[in-house]
Amino acid sequence: MYEQFYDLKAEPFRLSPDHRFCFNHRSYAKAKAYMQYAFQRAEGFVMITGKPGTGKTTLVSDLVESLREDQVNVAMLVCTQLGADDLLRMVADAFGLSSNTDHKSLLLQQLTRLFVNDYKTGKRALLIIDEAQDLSTAALEELRLLTNLQMSREPLLQIFLLGQEELRDIVQQPNMEQVHQRLVAACHLASLNEEETKGYIKHRLNQVGWNGDPAISNA
Repeated sequence: MYEQFYDLKAEPFRLSPDHRFCFNHRSYAKAKAYMQYAFQRAEGFVMITGKPGTGKTTLVSDLVESLREDQVNVAMLVCTQLGADDLLRMVADAFGLSSNTDHKSLLLQQLTRLFVNDYKTGKRALLIIDEAQDLSTAALEELRLLTNLQMSREPLLQIFLLGQEELRDIVQQPNMEQVHQRLVAACHLASLNEEETKGYIKHRLNQVGWNGDPAISNA
């Protein structure tokens, strides 16, 4: 109702992430620069952390939107406390492969063939895992082993981990040293301060055609 009343083209404050509403505040711009740099490195893990609602999913959607489909094969999944074997099946499924098997070796063979084919055609394989703080240590280790896959000394898969603040603590545990060593870049998305919040509200309104109605006072 209010969109019509205020002559807005769309709803400005939907809860679901939408990269079209990206607000390039200081912390967001820094994290995006880290991700772009890390993507150019084409190896290892990239870790982005932040409290719920700080824009992690929006950030990665913004990055993916800027990538050419003929240059990168992107798979995205949301982790929900998966074990190592279930995670591998989910990864295969996210890349469009059949995951209807209990044999880990078959899943690894399928993934390896896919990544090799991508490499031969000049494409990159990129796996993005949201809510990665729910991954078990065994699942993280499984992901690390996937980053070992190479051809002509070039890595075949890069992994972006998005998660809440506890993900940093998990990766820094002594038993996660090998995963930590594979981190190419890590960044934390900070919450907006007061001035950034004002700018964020106006930015989202402007994106849907706001022309000062409703008027927003400083108060």
